[in-house]
Amino acid sequence: MALTGNITTDTTELVNTYYDKVALKAEKPFCILDQFAVKSKNIPKYAGDDVQWWKPIPLSVSVSALTEGSSPAATDLEFQNVKAAVEIHGKVVAVSEFLGLTSIDPELKSKSETLGIHRGKYVDMMYWNTLAENLYPMRIDADSTYEDDTVVTTSASNSTDDIVADALTQAADHWNGGVVVVTSGNNKGMGGYVSDFTATNNIVVISSTAPSYVLNEACAENDTFKIATSTGITSADPLTCAGISKAVTMLLSFHAQPMGDGYFVGVLSPFTQYDIRNDSAWVNADHYAGSKKLYNGEVGSWGGVRFVMDTTPWRSTAGTMGTYVATGAVFHTPVFGQECYAGVGIEGVNSHLIFHSKKQTGDNLEMYSTAGWKAHLVTKVLNATWGIQLLSGATTVA
Repeated sequence: MALTGNITTDTTELVNTYYDKVALKAEKPFCILDQFAVKSKNIPKYAGDDVQWWKPIPLSVSVSALTEGSSPAATDLEFQNVKAAVEIHGKVVAVSEFLGLTSIDPELKSKSETLGIHRGKYVDMMYWNTLAENLYPMRIDADSTYEDDTVVTTSASNSTDDIVADALTQAADHWNGGVVVVTSGNNKGMGGYVSDFTATNNIVVISSTAPSYVLNEACAENDTFKIATSTGITSADPLTCAGISKAVTMLLSFHAQPMGDGYFVGVLSPFTQYDIRNDSAWVNADHYAGSKKLYNGEVGSWGGVRFVMDTTPWRSTAGTMGTYVATGAVFHTPVFGQECYAGVGIEGVNSHLIFHSKKQTGDNLEMYSTAGWKAHLVTKVLNATWGIQLLSGATTVA
């Protein structure tokens, strides 16, 4: 036992602490999206696994003078509910036994770094999947064949997991693999991944499988929504500064709030960064004036957006936005403001590495020990109109 002040600590815990720091340092370059997630709603211990956000539905604005001596009729104040359940995630690997009780085995150090990188990429991928299936979609080519702003039609078929729109006259399955976001009414800011489109009844079916999420209530007649799929996007449709400008315009029109410094945040891949950073108005992060604190991964700014780069971005095959494909031709570039999405855990329970010595593994010959990471986390889009995902290709670099 090692005694420091009034604290008695088992030596193996000191070793674990050292490895935890190694892992955290190793994961930092790969865990980009977590730094922008709302973290204020972690669930207290022993209080279940569900978290709910209640957002007031804005009151309609209609200018009309009051009649003197008469108060207007009271209007109900309504709220929108967004709910998520925390899940457990993790990974375990087998490693060689320690060289000594307090010594640091180089092999275990290496595997700790590997686990840290895996944890960073895993958590980042959770956020990416959530954004890809829920954020307001905008094609860089503005192809109206695969992108539409339209209205809901009154129908008994409208429910919490489908939308009826007579204006959508495309063939069956045309919108499958795309994203729909409601832009007005009680469901504003909600939407999800399109699992089916029925041409006969013009019904858009929203997947109920996380991280997509269904609506709080059936949409009303003339509620508006945006629907888009990535079908047809190729490397001939690279990300452009004009597209970034359109995204910022839409965010402002949806009353999205920029971050505290007045800038929105955008997440680039190495390839999409290549396509936009040659614009004359681009400012490299190392040229910022003053002592502005940089985000993890920040590379520069343009048009009211500060950009970070993620070396493991979300890529997909055209027409399947919710499925990650490492070599996919479609690049997803999110641009968002405050409180767009959340990452929820259990209060006081941090993700961490867990080590089992060769005696603890239960192996009869004590030939190996194990190391792993565990995290309690769920990712959730809080308002899909406060983040735009630009769907583009990227210039081929060889």
